[in-house]
Amino acid sequence: MVRDWRVYWAGRPSLDWCCALTVVGGHLAVVLATGRGDVLAWPDRDQRIDIYTAIATVAALVGSFVTAAIAQYAAAAGPRMRFLRTHPVQGVQFRRNWLGVLGATLAVSGLCLLTMALDTTESDPGGMHWLAEFALCLGAVRALRLYWLFGRVIVAADIDLEQAE
Repeated sequence: MVRDWRVYWAGRPSLDWCCALTVVGGHLAVVLATGRGDVLAWPDRDQRIDIYTAIATVAALVGSFVTAAIAQYAAAAGPRMRFLRTHPVQGVQFRRNWLGVLGATLAVSGLCLLTMALDTTESDPGGMHWLAEFALCLGAVRALRLYWLFGRVIVAADIDLEQAE
C-alpha cells in the first residue's frame, strides 16, 4: 500500500499544488471560523515585505540547487541512470518531476514578487499575505520532492559507480 502511494505521488507532481492549496485553504477556513491564527497578518507591512523577500530569496537559492542537481542527473552515466532517463514511464515521470521542481521555484519567487507589489496597505485588507503563504507551502512541498529526486539520482549514480569498479 505504501509503495503504491509513493509510486502514485512520484508520477504526479501536480499533487504538490493541490497539497499547498489544501493546507492554505484549511488554514484560511480556521482563521475565518475562529478569527485566530492568521500569522502573516500580524506583522506590519514592512515586516511582511521582508518575509515575502525572504521567501523569494530562498526559492531562488533552491532554484540554484535544482540546476546543480539537474546537472548531476544529466552528467551521470551508467545503466541505472540510463534506465531513469529512457524508460517510457519512469523517464517521463522523472523529467516531469525535475521540471516541476524547477518551475515551482520560479513560481514561488514570482508569487512573492507579485505579493510585494500588491500588498500596499498597512493592514493588508486584500489578503495578499495568503498568496505568500501559498507560495511558502508550495515551496516546502516541492523541496520535499527535490529531496526525494536528488536522493534517487545519488543512489542510482552510486550503484552504477560501484558496479563499474
